[in-house]
Amino acid sequence: MKSHCGFTTLELLIAISILMVGLLGVASMQVSGIRGNYFSANTTMALTLAEEKMEELLALDYNHADLQDIETANNSDLTTTATLDHDETVDGLYHRIWNVRDEDTGAGWPEMKTITVIVEWEKNKHRVMLTSLRHE
Repeated sequence: MKSHCGFTTLELLIAISILMVGLLGVASMQVSGIRGNYFSANTTMALTLAEEKMEELLALDYNHADLQDIETANNSDLTTTATLDHDETVDGLYHRIWNVRDEDTGAGWPEMKTITVIVEWEKNKHRVMLTSLRHE
């Protein structure tokens, strides 16, 4: 009787094929993970920029120029950010916009303003929005 040692070429090809399928699956998961981390980092930065601007605006005097409702026609629709009250570009990637809407609170109530800060990135493909009320 002969003793057969080792693997045949066919067995090696099948084993390598199975290994490659597994490695391709792991590689695609890595790409998805990197994309997710990139998106999360951008979202975190956008939220930080929005929070900073909101805190800055809330600290201003009630009648400050940055808290004036310049464009009243946009108050019902904040999706068209080109017509909002104030805007600026931050770090070349993020577009930060804020809108102020004077609220009609009625007689006997303090005057109120609704402040909305929007930060967009990747050519306005993604956005975060924060809204707060400010009273006199």
